[in-house]
Amino acid sequence: MIKFRFFIHLSIIYTSFIGASVAQWSPFGEVVDVTVTNNCSMTEGEIALVVSDGIFYCPSRAAIADTQVSDASHFYLVQAYGQLAIHKRSTKLADCWAAHQLAAAPNGRHYVRQWIRHWRAYGTWKAAYGSPEQRIANVRSCCACGV
Repeated sequence: MIKFRFFIHLSIIYTSFIGASVAQWSPFGEVVDVTVTNNCSMTEGEIALVVSDGIFYCPSRAAIADTQVSDASHFYLVQAYGQLAIHKRSTKLADCWAAHQLAAAPNGRHYVRQWIRHWRAYGTWKAAYGSPEQRIANVRSCCACGV
């Protein structure tokens, strides 16, 4: 009986640590009902692409990003929700929105840090963001979470 109780306590402690490490941001408020459609042919090579009434998501692109840098794809999806939440096509503002959201989410700094690692290694210059370092600097300043 004592061994069983010890095992139960150990399992609870282990689960609490594991649960914290995989916690992610989840949609809420006005974006909770956003439709996310898995359709890689509609994302134009991106992980997620915003359309007027939802998000097209490419699980295989997300898997590639996560293979390159573990958990990097989560930021890209949150950023897509951000474009819908702020009602603008500004990717810079959506980056900022995503950084704020993740800064307040369980384990959010981890996802911002992983995205930074991914964008530094694989990001390219884009007119909407500037250089990879400019985009990273924008996300860091918006996050204000010490990453």
